[in-house]
Amino acid sequence: MTSEPTATVPSGSLLTAVAPVSAEEAVTAALRDAILSGRLVPGERLAQAELAGQLGVSRIPLRDALRRLEEEALVRIDGRRGAWVTALTTRDIAEVYELRIMLEGRCIRYAVENLWGEEELRAEVLELSRRMDEAGQDVMEGRAARREFYYVLYSHAGRPRMHRLIMQLRDNVGRYHVLQDTDLSHAAHSEVRRCIESGNGDGAARAVTKHLEEARNDLLATMTGESPTAPVP
Repeated sequence: MTSEPTATVPSGSLLTAVAPVSAEEAVTAALRDAILSGRLVPGERLAQAELAGQLGVSRIPLRDALRRLEEEALVRIDGRRGAWVTALTTRDIAEVYELRIMLEGRCIRYAVENLWGEEELRAEVLELSRRMDEAGQDVMEGRAARREFYYVLYSHAGRPRMHRLIMQLRDNVGRYHVLQDTDLSHAAHSEVRRCIESGNGDGAARAVTKHLEEARNDLLATMTGESPTAPVP
């Protein structure tokens, strides 16, 4: 039996009380957002009693939420020692990008080709692209808009397992871009939009691959203090 969240949150809390959807789902969403936005940083220990108090829930939905986030590779749980936000090494990040480059190039090609001739669906995706541009320089708003755009775009590939894995990989590495304040290429997103408009799946694959390679190099360079053109570890 799940407990309902309350509206009472301790003063100065890191997180805010959640709305009554289902306690587990609401807590999962709140913790996921805190991790992806960098409010809960990689390697940070997740004190369950403190988090439950901040979120206004009992420990049962919190434990269930942590298990779900462990499945998403955002949280690491040790049965005896507790839970932590998953931390990635530079080698981990290089591997994540290697997988993203392989998967996203193929996925976006499928999606763009499937959208050709589906005018209503294509218009919805292009509207999300415009909203992404409107987010401007607001880091958090821009992050959320980019995630929504690519989530919806890739959902049209007709590859649900690929889609799910891509979003997990994006989330795991995207939080490091937020923490390191690395620039994400708006030019690449504009090129992807043009390819969607023209039904150019191969062009979209090239654009997203180039973007991912540049994003990887910029992030690793920032983390290691090396030149962005330095070899990937």
